[in-house]
Formats: sequence, C-alpha cells, structure tokens
Amino acid sequence: MVNEPNSPRDEEEKRLLVVLEQVGRRMRKELSLLGDRREDVVGIRQEFWDDVRMNFSDSTEVGETWSSIVQQAELLAERERSHRVASEAVERLTKQFDSPYFARIDFAEKDSGTEVIYIGRASLVGEDGETFFVYDWRAPVSSLFYDHEPGPATYRVPDGRMEGELKLKRQFVIRGGQMKHMFDTSETVGDEILQAVLSEGSDTSMKSIVATIQKEQNWIIRNEKHKLLVVQGAAGSGKTSAALQRIAYLLYRFRETLGPDQIILFSPNPVFKGYISRVLPDLGEANMKQMTFRELIEARLGRRFEVEDLFSQTEALVAAEGTAEGEARERSVRYKGSEHFFITVENYLKRLEQEGVRFRPLRFRSMTLVSAEEMSQQFYGIRAADGFGTRAAGVRRWLLERIKLWVDSQMDEQWLEEAAELVDGEEIQRAYVDVRRRGGFHDEAFDDEDQMSARLRRRVAEQAVAPLVKAVRSFRFLDAVSTYRELFESRSLFSSCSPDGVQPVGWEWMLQRAELTMGRKVIDHEDATPLMYVLEALEGFRRVEGDIQHVFVDEAQDYSPFQAAYLRRRYPRARLTVLGDFNQAIYIQSQESGGFGGWTRLMAPEATSVLRLTTSYRSTEPIVRYTKLILPAADAADITPFQRDGEAPRLFPCKDGGQLGERIAEDIIGLLGRGYGTIGVITKTAYETGNASALLKEQLPDDVPVTLVTGGSAELPKGVSVLPAYLAKGIEFDAVLVWDASLAKYGKEKDRKLLYTVCTRALHVLHIYHTGEASPWLPSEK
Repeated sequence: MVNEPNSPRDEEEKRLLVVLEQVGRRMRKELSLLGDRREDVVGIRQEFWDDVRMNFSDSTEVGETWSSIVQQAELLAERERSHRVASEAVERLTKQFDSPYFARIDFAEKDSGTEVIYIGRASLVGEDGETFFVYDWRAPVSSLFYDHEPGPATYRVPDGRMEGELKLKRQFVIRGGQMKHMFDTSETVGDEILQAVLSEGSDTSMKSIVATIQKEQNWIIRNEKHKLLVVQGAAGSGKTSAALQRIAYLLYRFRETLGPDQIILFSPNPVFKGYISRVLPDLGEANMKQMTFRELIEARLGRRFEVEDLFSQTEALVAAEGTAEGEARERSVRYKGSEHFFITVENYLKRLEQEGVRFRPLRFRSMTLVSAEEMSQQFYGIRAADGFGTRAAGVRRWLLERIKLWVDSQMDEQWLEEAAELVDGEEIQRAYVDVRRRGGFHDEAFDDEDQMSARLRRRVAEQAVAPLVKAVRSFRFLDAVSTYRELFESRSLFSSCSPDGVQPVGWEWMLQRAELTMGRKVIDHEDATPLMYVLEALEGFRRVEGDIQHVFVDEAQDYSPFQAAYLRRRYPRARLTVLGDFNQAIYIQSQESGGFGGWTRLMAPEATSVLRLTTSYRSTEPIVRYTKLILPAADAADITPFQRDGEAPRLFPCKDGGQLGERIAEDIIGLLGRGYGTIGVITKTAYETGNASALLKEQLPDDVPVTLVTGGSAELPKGVSVLPAYLAKGIEFDAVLVWDASLAKYGKEKDRKLLYTVCTRALHVLHIYHTGEASPWLPSEK
C-alpha cells in the first residue's frame, strides 16, 4: 500500500532518517576518536620504557625514576580509559542505528505547549548539547509512556510532580534502521507491539523488555520509597525482567552514588546466571554482582566441611521416597526450614549470651596451649552487653598474646634447638638479614652468633605456630558445629528454646543424623544455613557487606526463613527486592513457610511493599490455560493469560522408556524443522537427564546438538537442552517436551508445583510424554 503524502507514517519515516543521520554523524566521530586512542595506547605501550628515565645511582635518582614510571603509567591508563569510553560509545551507537527508539509521546505540560518526546534504550543528544532526539527510557518523563493512556497524566521529578495532558502515544518496531511497524495506542503498552515481541523465538539469553514494560512492572522498576519490595508474580509475568530493568534504572537514577559493584543479585542456579547476563550490557550498563546462595555457603563453610547443595538434597530425597529414612529426612528438611526452628535458634542464641558457647582448645603437637575451659572463662568474662562480636574479638586478642608468650617460653626448649638445626640456607639468610637490620654484624658487636641463633630459633617457632595464629585470626577457636549440635543433644535445652516448648516429630532422628554427618565434617543442606547463622552470630557477623546498597533475590519463595534472615544480617544497609511465585515453591525446605518464608517480616510494614503480577506473558493463551489446571483452583484463580494464540498442549502416552525416547526424538526433528531454535527436554531429576540425553543422542542425527545441562553449567545452549526440573526455573524455551510426566514420577501432591513449573517454561509449544498412567495433576485433553 502506498503511503499518502504527509501521512503520519511518512512523517515518522522522515524523522527516523534525521535521527539516523545524527547517529551516523556521532558514529563517525567516535570511530575516528577510537582509532586515534587505539594508536595512542599501542604507541605508549611500545615506547613505555623508552620514555622512562632509568637511574638507580642514588636515592634521589631512584625517586625521579619512579616518578617517570608513574607519569607514563598514568598517561597510558588515561588513554586506555578514553579508548574504553569511545569503544562503549561505538557499541551503544551501533545499537541505536539498528533501533534508535521504540515510542513517541506528545505531552502538554500544564500552562505550556506540547512537547514531542521519543523514547529509546539510550538518550541521543544533538551536538549543541541541548536538543534531545531520543530520551532514555529511564528518564522521569519516559514514565508517562508506561503509566498512562492519552488524557490527564502526571510524572514524578526529583522535586515534585509534573501535571499535564498526554495527547498522543505511538509505538514503533524499528529493525536495521527500518520502520517495520507503527501503532497509535490508547493502552499503556499496545497489545500489537507486545504480541509481536512475544511471538518471537526465545534465545539462549534473556532479552531486554524496555519497549514492552507494563504499568505494574514500571512501578516495580521505579520504586524508590520502600526498603523491602516483595513481588509475587505468576509464571511468565515478567518478574525477573522487571528486576533487571530496575537495576538499570537505579544505576541511571543514582549514577553519582551507586555503582554495579554495590548491587548483588542472587540467582537460583548457575544456568540462570548465564541466561540473564546480557540484559544490562545490552542497556549500556555493567553487570551487577551475581551469585547463588550455594556459592555463599561454599565461601563460608566449604573450606572446612563437605556441604551438600540444594540440588543434591533434592535428588537424595527423591531417591529415598517411600522409605522410613526418606520420610524422616523429609520431616527434618521441612522443620529446619520452618519459622518454628528459626525462632528456636534465635532463642538459643540469647541463651548463649550467658553460657553454652563451645570452644576448640589451642593445641601444638601434643601440648595444650589454651584449654576450651580457659577460653570460655575469658569469653564470658567480657560483659554480655558488648555482644558476641566484641567478646569473640577480645578472646582472639587474648589468644594471640598467649601464643606470643608461649613462643617466648620455648626459646631454650630442646624441640626448638633441633628444629633450628634443620633449617635451610634461605631461612638462615632471612635470620641474618633480621639481625643486620637490628644493627648486628659490625666491628663493635660481640654477640652476633648468639643473636643469629636466637633469631633463627624464634623464626622457627613462629613458623611452627603460624597455622595456629591463622586459625585464631579466623575465629576457628569458636566451635560453631558443637555449639549448634548441642541444641539437639539436650532435650531440655531444645524445649526451653522452642517458642511453644514442643519438640518436632522426629527430633531423635535429627540428633542421630547430626552426630553421623557432622562427626564426619559433612553438612546436610538443611543444616548449612542455621549452622552458618550461628557461626556468623558468634563472630558478630563480622563479614557483613555494608557497601552493598541493593540486594535482589530471584525465586525467593525457595528460600527458608534462615536464608532470608542471614541475607538481611549479611547486607545490613541494603534495600531488598525479592521476587517469586508461590506456585513454583518446589523445594521442601520452604514449603512450611508460606511461599516467601521470612521475607515480609524482615522490615517494618511501612517500609515494605508487596505487589502481585497476575498476567502471564511468556506462554501462549492455550498453554497458560492448560497449566492453570495443574494447580488447585484457589492457587490458579488470579493467573490471567495474555491474549496470544497458539497450539494447544498435547499429551503423548508411551508404552515404555524406549518408545518415549523414540517419539521425543521424532518430535524434536519436527520442531527444529518448524524453526524452533530452543527446545527443552525437562526431566524430574538429574539422574533421568543422563538416560534421556543418551537415548536422544542415539535417535537423533549427528547434526542435531543435544546438550546435557548440569548444575555446573554456566550457559544455556542453542538447540536441544536436556535438564532436570530444578535447573529450568526462570528459563524459557520455544518448545518444552516433558520427559515422563507419569503417575510414578509426579503422583504426589508435593509434585504438583514441580510439574506446573516444568510446563510453564514453554513459550509456544508444550508436549507432555508419559509412560504408564499419566500424572493425576495433568488435565485431560479435550
């Protein structure tokens, strides 16, 4: 169809050419600057030492030489910084040339004329420094696009609110500098644009959603009022995307005082870490710190203990299902993730202020330098009001002094004489240098040999006790494991700390399990966080990271009250943004704590905001309606599908595992032929993934990549991924093929949310395979 002269489309295309010319002009300038800076950097590196005046004849010349080196190094660093800035500018402009903006709003401020505003991923300012061709999506005025339809509208600025009328809202799809689509809309974000974006195929990394942010997501992104923001969202409602855009917004809004190293995001697994790693760089921001809670545990306990992770715990529980041991372990996991146990441990810590902290004696070979009883007396000799941290630090200073005094007492002991005679030449040289520094080895000195011998013995003694000194400095004299175990070893102690005086069912089994595992320096996952909490409390939470200003926690419904409380104590000055879905609480550790565990009680109600996202955008409407039926009706009531059509989910019965593998392989070939780039074959457990991937590799052609995704995987590959359910959290695939959703695999009530989580990973296609009888939670095909 030919555009009419001066039609809105024609005018917008003309305007796009003007903007692209601006981008191109800036690009040429930055490329020229980049080339110059590259030549400068290469030249300075090549000529670095030629331009440095080297002279070591005396102290003055050494100082001048050092100044010359520093000067050249600073020049090189400045040129490298300039090169990096120019390189980042070229990368940003390249993206702008592809798609400089995605929206236009016409806003008439009260008592003022109408201003035409174009919104994109990054701002574009003219060479005069005043003309805005494009506004950054995070600018205050840009919130009008996300929050309002045409009509009266306001937006917040640092010193108040601006009022006026939104006269026009227009959206664009621009790719490769070409205008593909243009829509005028009366909605906050038009359905046409949203459907176009959602209909695209998935990728191996999450995409930015700045062009399709919904009003409720924008509220999350720009919220600056609350210290604790809790987002309960349906599967596919954009929780994680909104959180990442929130990080980008915060870095933009507080650019002078907030850096990416002051923000940390806790991801559910390493695969997810890689999946979201491109969002912030695509928006021109450096990535925040990112880690899993497992990595935090490993950093704190991993050097001293073998610590079970959450995935291994899950596999162990599945393997022991139906046995007395399995049921006892499951009770233990549920209880140790409960609010009741958290309060019990908190009460126990209050008791420990008066008595009960266990200590490790300080031993050297067969000698006890300081007994545990002496340490306890010293610890409790410091007033309780000073807190655990001050007490522990006081004992540490006292122990270091005791070690020093002990070393002094050993100077004439036989073991030290013998050890000093065996030292090598290098150690003798060090002793010689020490004596020389103290004024020895000159004509008036008569006791040089004695000094040398004494210094050698002291060095040997200090080296011998160096491991003890290191252990003391690291607070290893505190026996957190024995202190924690004591809570289970004394029935009366546990009852007195329990908030209702009641011991949990299976308390005796928990005691036996603690003796069995901790005695071998093995820590069950359900014990890791409570143990770490006790350990950090005794040390006064000395490893708190006060420089972190924002903590984001994804899949927060899977955290126990201990994990929530521990993070709050570790990052005491940080604002918290936690995101999750009650219906995806798949781990037993958090199923007794109401979905979000202890999150909502971490801060005062007036500092806390809880928001629900109910619209599911990820999957097609038929998939959302199908997966809602997996859940109890009350839990699914608020989930609303976005109106995007697609094929209905399908259920495929198979006679055995062999046929299941054959039919899934045939399905994969068909789906790849239809253009689906990412296909997830999702099993219940990691054990099943090995069998599934082996069967599929036998059935599929060699040119079809099949990747077994494990807990150690850092990236999600293109093609076919075979992975267990718990690694699929937060990730999406063009097509999901559920491996054996049978009664035997997903027959219990606790499997219901797991099956829901698996099925909601699908964007466009959901095919469910099973052997024998299907899971009772699966809706029947109609």
